[in-house]
Amino acid sequence: MTPSRKEYLYQLSDLSENSHTAEYLVTVIEKVIEGIGENRICAVVSDNAANVRNAQKIIHENHPTIENVRCVAHSINLIACDIVKEKFGERLLKGVNILTTFFRSSHQANAKLA
Repeated sequence: MTPSRKEYLYQLSDLSENSHTAEYLVTVIEKVIEGIGENRICAVVSDNAANVRNAQKIIHENHPTIENVRCVAHSINLIACDIVKEKFGERLLKGVNILTTFFRSSHQANAKLA
C-alpha cells in the first residue's frame, strides 16, 4: 500500500519449496522493499499466522515507517468458514443458496432488487 492508499501487486512468487519461517519471510519481503523503495511503501498486508506476525515485527523494527496490516478479506473468509461449520451456518448457507438460485433464474425477481 502506498502513502496515497493505493494498493499494487508487485510480484507473485512460488515459495512452496521453502519452509515459511519468519526469517525466510523477512528475506523475501526485504527484497520487495528494496526493489520498490522503502519511501514508496506505507504498509504490508498479510494474514495473521504466527510466523507472519513474527516477520511483521522484524520488518517493522527494520522499517518503522512501514505499517503491518492484517488482510480484512482473509479474516472475513476465516470467520465465514467457521460459521458454516456450525449447524446454524449450514442452514443459513442453504437458505442463501436457495435465494440466490431464485433471483438468478427469475429476471422479474432480479429486476426488483435493483
